[in-house]
Amino acid sequence: MTLGEIHGRIGNAALLFMIIAGVWGIIRWRQSQGIDQNYLGVLIVGEILVIAQLSLGLYMVLALSLSPSAGRPWLHYLYGFVTVLTLPAVYAYTRGHMEDSNDQALYAFVCLFIAALVYRSMTTAAF
Repeated sequence: MTLGEIHGRIGNAALLFMIIAGVWGIIRWRQSQGIDQNYLGVLIVGEILVIAQLSLGLYMVLALSLSPSAGRPWLHYLYGFVTVLTLPAVYAYTRGHMEDSNDQALYAFVCLFIAALVYRSMTTAAF
């Protein structure tokens, strides 16, 4: 299995994981639940997954001089960086406040936004 295939499979895993995290978060929000330790763990695992995706992509570009075959590789890179920075940016914006159902809704929709970014990055480039 090549690094490009591994990069793609981690991308698929991140896409599915973030969709599941977003849907689960919306269900929790509709039940007026806040963020508990279980959901916080899901957010952390999701962030680790997208960091692994970015790290492998950076290794492929910087160390192996591989680049996306699409016409605009910079767009693929931009989606990758925004994907990794989104959850920490929301955490900083909320100053770590994760107690009520409004926070649950915010993080649920952010997970779905990250899933959309992951999908969009998959469509902009193929190694």
